[in-house]
Amino acid sequence: MNELKTALILYTHNFTFYDYIAYGWLFLTFLIFVIFSILISKKSSVLSFLSFLLSLILILAGPFILKYILDKNIRTVKIEHINIQKLHFSDTLIIDFTIKNNSKVNFKECFVKLKIYKPSKNKYKNLLNQLKPIKFKPILYNDTIKTDSSVEKRVVLDNFRYGKDINVSIDANCY
Repeated sequence: MNELKTALILYTHNFTFYDYIAYGWLFLTFLIFVIFSILISKKSSVLSFLSFLLSLILILAGPFILKYILDKNIRTVKIEHINIQKLHFSDTLIIDFTIKNNSKVNFKECFVKLKIYKPSKNKYKNLLNQLKPIKFKPILYNDTIKTDSSVEKRVVLDNFRYGKDINVSIDANCY
């Protein structure tokens, strides 16, 4: 829950002009559908109900869809060169990776979510293992990453005692 709060605060703190335009458009469209459903309620209750239902779906699902579209088109980031090392004489796991800025804007900070999970040959079990990882570590980097450049990062996990095969998933949201 704390991770969700941190991600939401970080996201809203780094709103750009495009974010304000997109969320303003979403709110305006919601208001138009609500006003339309109120005005048409006397003539057609079914159409009024469907319009109001559409406005509720829009206001509930819209922010998630807008964040996905804005992250994919404006804040494009790629994780490359993941290297995993398990130290033999201590319970330490070292993960090296590169954050590459593929967008048209410079990034001031990145919120990286590192998940370590058990691999599985079954794709559904593998997806389930990703949802409930062995170890989860959120990391906030306050480095500036210029356009078309990359930054190498290293994460050291002490007291990592899982002895079997592991997979690592790294997700980064940069602003």
